[in-house]
Amino acid sequence: MVKMRSVRSQMMLFFSLLTLVPILLSFVHVYYVLQNYLENSYSRQQKQSIDNLASDIDDWRAKREELSLQIFGDRHIQQFLKHDDLAHSVEQLQRTSEFRQALQTYVAASDTPVSVFVVHRSGVIYGEGLNGTIAQYICARLKLAERHAGSPVWENAEPLQQIVLFRRINDTESDLNRRIGYLFLMFHKADFERMIHRYIVNGRQEYALFDLQNTFRFQTDKETPESFIREIAEKPSRSGRILALEKKQYVTFAETRRGWTLVSWIPKGEVLKPARELIVGILFSSALLLLFSVFMVFFLSHRITKPLKMLQRKLGKIGSGSFVVSVPVVRNDEIGELAMALNRMSKEIADLIQKNKEEENKRRLLQLQTLEYQINPHFLYNTLDSVNMLARKHNDTLIADIVTYLSRLFRISLNQGREMITVEEELRHVTYYLKIQEIRFVDQLYWEIQADDSLMRVRIIKFLLQPLVENSINHGIRKRSEPGYIYIRVWAEPDHLVLEVEDDGVGMDAERLEQVRQSLNEWGEEHEQHLGFGLRNVHQRIRLHYGPGYGLTINSEKNGGTTVTIRLPYHPEDQK
Repeated sequence: MVKMRSVRSQMMLFFSLLTLVPILLSFVHVYYVLQNYLENSYSRQQKQSIDNLASDIDDWRAKREELSLQIFGDRHIQQFLKHDDLAHSVEQLQRTSEFRQALQTYVAASDTPVSVFVVHRSGVIYGEGLNGTIAQYICARLKLAERHAGSPVWENAEPLQQIVLFRRINDTESDLNRRIGYLFLMFHKADFERMIHRYIVNGRQEYALFDLQNTFRFQTDKETPESFIREIAEKPSRSGRILALEKKQYVTFAETRRGWTLVSWIPKGEVLKPARELIVGILFSSALLLLFSVFMVFFLSHRITKPLKMLQRKLGKIGSGSFVVSVPVVRNDEIGELAMALNRMSKEIADLIQKNKEEENKRRLLQLQTLEYQINPHFLYNTLDSVNMLARKHNDTLIADIVTYLSRLFRISLNQGREMITVEEELRHVTYYLKIQEIRFVDQLYWEIQADDSLMRVRIIKFLLQPLVENSINHGIRKRSEPGYIYIRVWAEPDHLVLEVEDDGVGMDAERLEQVRQSLNEWGEEHEQHLGFGLRNVHQRIRLHYGPGYGLTINSEKNGGTTVTIRLPYHPEDQK
């Protein structure tokens, strides 16, 4: 039962909302204006920061790729790598000396610390600071360098804590497609990280950088999933885009230059942090106004709700069965008029309830008496059983069959007093009746039953088809000089179960058909005598059980037969 809210509580709620709604609307307006301002301000600042960082990274990368190209094309390095003879000849010692001097020159000329390693095509690695870890790393990357055919490849070597640039060295003098070695440049990762951290605006801002070949990847926060970073990069935005990660929103930026994508993200709450103090102030003011409104509404509602509570108590007595009440009229307003109307109506309500009960009892009794169309077959069933045994004793099979069919028909009609039977039982019931009539009207009556086997277990009210078949025989088949046919069909439509009885009897003209249709909804013995009690009985029982939307539909033509259709509610779950 839903708990009723008092008028006082509703008034308090109404006036509280009346006070709070303008405040909340103003609050929402100010909040969104401030939020947009902060987001736009942060976006402008971050755009400049992203531009500067991307430019620095681009310059940093270009200088180091330029360094690799200088080493790549250095004449002394080319001469050293093209010769396979590693014997200690004078010429080879000269080439080796020039090669090492060239490497030292490039290392010294670099603006940042760099380690240079060159791999001879024979597999020998040259360079200062070579150790087992570096050698193992270089050997593992040779195939990757070979696939890029001289193009530079960048990688963030986490085990070495180095940013590595490597490429295949080709013969620049005779054949650019001929490999003569590999070049590896290693830069301190700490220098790269310091360059990026200079552009972190907020302590919780993060950056990530990766290339199109997916060989180089760097991010300041190792816990952020790669899928989130890729999502930022899929739609680059330099003006800021809101994305969600684990139910938390982030302001994201992305920019791509020369095949490298730089992304940045920061929690949206950090961007909007300055707005929190304003929000707290507005909420505090709203709470004070709400308390004041509640106090005033509580005081004013007392005068209005007191007489209403008295009316509520009187109405409670009416609800408990005491319909004669007297409410004192103490006010000359709408509430006073309500009290007078309640006094006038209390006695009328009691009279109307009593009258309705009496009329309902009479109507139900009349319907039950009128629709009692089934006979009690107990004594007939026992008697027919005796007759059947006697007929078989004297070898009278015709009488025995009739008695057997009639006995089975009564057994289904009895149905242990239950009103509902299955479609299969209803068809069996009408079959026994037709077999009896078939014996009675030899060579004059033929019949056929068509029914969907899937509908046999659907439950319906009993005794629907037999009265319709009886009506077809008495008013259709018997009145013609030739043999007659009766067709019984059962099928399903969307939300409906359809039972149909069709005969090829004499039928009815339009006037007679209209009389029969109108008689289905009429009561009285004068209609039973000449318009058929059976059809009306079936129609009214269907309407009482399933509702006024269901019943019989009759179609007929003079000398063209008659079709009676029954539509019942049907759902697949009705089958049990």
